[in-house]
Amino acid sequence: MKIFLAVARLGSISRAAEELNYVQSNVTTRIRQLEDRLGTSLFHRKSKGVCLTASGQTLREYAERIIQLTNEAQDALCEDAQPRGLLAISAMETTAAVRLPGLLADYHQRYPQVELNLVTAPSAASLKKLLDFQVEGAFVAGDINVQQVDTHKVFEEELVLVAPPGIDPFAIDHPKILVFRSGCSYRAHLENWLRQNGRLGYQIVELGSVEGIVACVAAGMGISFLPRSVVERPHLAQNCVLHDLPEGFRYVVTWFVRRRHEKPSKAMQAFQELLPNP
Repeated sequence: MKIFLAVARLGSISRAAEELNYVQSNVTTRIRQLEDRLGTSLFHRKSKGVCLTASGQTLREYAERIIQLTNEAQDALCEDAQPRGLLAISAMETTAAVRLPGLLADYHQRYPQVELNLVTAPSAASLKKLLDFQVEGAFVAGDINVQQVDTHKVFEEELVLVAPPGIDPFAIDHPKILVFRSGCSYRAHLENWLRQNGRLGYQIVELGSVEGIVACVAAGMGISFLPRSVVERPHLAQNCVLHDLPEGFRYVVTWFVRRRHEKPSKAMQAFQELLPNP
């Protein structure tokens, strides 16, 4: 099941073999044996990679549940054991950069047998990773309208408009906005603010890091919305001006979310106990 899920998630037998540290022929053989046992094809073979058939899509749902139940069974039979194993968490890059280093260091010191895996992604992508069983928990921002998850408020971020010095960002008719890729809650806030102010002719430039966005703002390329806690760090604040936002756009809640009706692993239980309660 783990091999099948790896191939399904990565869309490639070779990449799944690399991730699992298996030889490619072993992965290919296991998939063919599983298909023979079930009497159906699970993957469409393409010139580059594979994709799930309808039967594969059905099996994927069961496989995810099987793996989760297996993990729960191991935990249930080791009630007195210390947290161990893999704990995969997804978070926005801004949260990972400012809010999590101390928390993760504290967790690692307390539970060194847990292998922490932190993945950075926009809020929408983090939610998808959670629902696809790629991570066990996620830090996301903004409104959460997903019934399959439980939410825990952990931070409240103050957003600021970051602009180059010497310009009035509130007076630019056709601004260039520097943002993370689609699915970022801060980007959505910025675009909503522009639309509500009738400034529809904005141009989007997508960048992959906080440092890249702030550097491009400082160089006069455009404007952005970012948490004050991020841009007020000394190595980022130079050559940028921070502008306060109106109340409706000023604050954004960061949530920690988990799949609902799922018993957390011991590693996750220990992680949740360290989360702040603002």
